[in-house]
This record gives sequence, structure tokens and C-alpha cells, in this order.
Amino acid sequence: MEFEWQQELDALDIVPEKFRGLYAKGEGGKFALDADVFKRMDHSGLTTALDKERKSSKALTTAQAAWLKLGKTPEDVEKSLGELKAALAKAQEGKDGAANFEKLKADLEAGHAKALGERDTVVERMRASLHKHLVDAEATAALAELKGSAVLLLPHVQKHVKVIEEGGSFLARVVDAEGDPRGNGKGGFLTIREFVTELKKDANFARAFDSTSASGSGTQPGPRTGAMPSGSDKLNPTQRISAGLANRK
Repeated sequence: MEFEWQQELDALDIVPEKFRGLYAKGEGGKFALDADVFKRMDHSGLTTALDKERKSSKALTTAQAAWLKLGKTPEDVEKSLGELKAALAKAQEGKDGAANFEKLKADLEAGHAKALGERDTVVERMRASLHKHLVDAEATAALAELKGSAVLLLPHVQKHVKVIEEGGSFLARVVDAEGDPRGNGKGGFLTIREFVTELKKDANFARAFDSTSASGSGTQPGPRTGAMPSGSDKLNPTQRISAGLANRK
């Protein structure tokens, strides 16, 4: 228990033994603090403690004035500081979340672009397959009907036909040099058969069709005019057409 100094005591039993000599018994049997002895004591420790206490009291008074100026109690300020720390933590979490969102967004966009590229590749393959099916089938049938050489004429027909989507269906259309569908002069579109008929009437391609003229009575069928020269089987389609035209001249 900490001893508290008192000016006068009824008994010395509460005074630590080392300090009992500072008290003298006076009138009435009471013990009073001997002022002369107290003055002779080293009070430097007490003075230092008192100075510290005074400074602490002054600092406390200044702090109290600051709290009063803010209109808030220390508890209110402590609560506000806690709320501020929580807000800062949430803001940092939001910042990290935004960074993660941007990364996720970039990953999704990259994946989407890759998927679109793969889809476009598949679509192009499907278009090529569809073009070959629609164009080659119809062109081959027309060439067979009009007795044209598919080996010589099919590449030329393919080059002038395009598959377009119309009314939800895919159709083969003969196109001009600009890639626009050609009309047949009857209010409709030029068909592949009509295009092959044009080729048969064209002097540049007529030699690629079988002749339909009959030989005269009593005469042996001879080689038709412009027959392909020997070795023509080694020529490519364009060279064979050119060679036929050259023989006709």
C-alpha cells in the first residue's frame, strides 16, 4: 500500500519505519511532521516528480481543450479512426478487385477473340464445302447435258459463280466481273446452265464441247475440224483450249 504523507497523525504505525523520524510527538499525544527535519531532506526526487506531474497536467489540459474544440470525446475520435481504417481497407480491397476485374476482362476478351477466330475458320471451311457442293454439282450436270468438257470448263465456271445467302437459303449465282449476280434478260438470274450455254456459243470455248453435226451420207466420219494435235493430253486445260483454237484457224 502506498504511503500518503500527512501533516499530523494519531499514530506512527502507518508510517514506513524509515520515515518515522520525520515525525515528532506534540501536544495532545499526536505526531506532527517536523518541518525542520523535512526541510533538511533531499527533495530533488520529489521536485522532479512534481515537475513531471505539472507538465503532464499541462499536456492533459491542452489535449482536453483540443477535444473540446473538436466537439468530440476521445471515444468518438477513436471510433472515427476505426471507421477510417476500415474505409481505407475497403478502398484497398476495391482497388485490388478492380485490378483483378481488368485482368479477368482481358482474359475473357482474349478467349472470345480466339473463339471467334476458330469459328470463322470453321465457317470458311463450311462455305468452301458448300460452294464446292452447290457449284460443282450444278456445273457438272450442265456441262454433261451440253456435252462440254468438265476438265476444261469446270474451273472457268467455278470462277464465275458465287454462293450467296438469300431468304435463309444458300444459292449459287453467276456473277459478273464486279461480283454482282447477273440477270438473264427475262427478269430472273442467269443460271449455271445458261452460263454454260453462253460458253458453248462463244468461239473461245466452243472447241471444248462435242460437235453435234452429222456426217454426210456415204461418207466416213473424219476428224472434225480443229482436232487436238498429238500430245495434247499433256497440256493443261487453258493450253488445250488455246491449241484447239489455233488448229481451227
